[in-house]
Amino acid sequence: MKELTLPSGKTAKFKDGKGRDLLNAQRKAKTPDEILFALIAEIAEIDGQTVIYEDLLEMDLEDVLALQAEISGKFQSLQPNVSSTLPKQPAGSTAK
Repeated sequence: MKELTLPSGKTAKFKDGKGRDLLNAQRKAKTPDEILFALIAEIAEIDGQTVIYEDLLEMDLEDVLALQAEISGKFQSLQPNVSSTLPKQPAGSTAK
């Protein structure tokens, strides 16, 4: 379980998420913009308390941004770099 101290001094803990956590978040979110909030609610607890989606909306912005950065960082580290998956072209050639 990953632990993070938020700017407010509260402690957030993140369980190791599963595919079902993402699916649940996607189901609960009304728009794509809400998926990250819903995922935080699925896998995080703050000061030992389960996080409720609506509570995230009332949290200090600095804490919300820290939670989002933690979750987003996990996703970005799993995504391959697009340029590394493209075939290399010899110098001076053009792709057709």
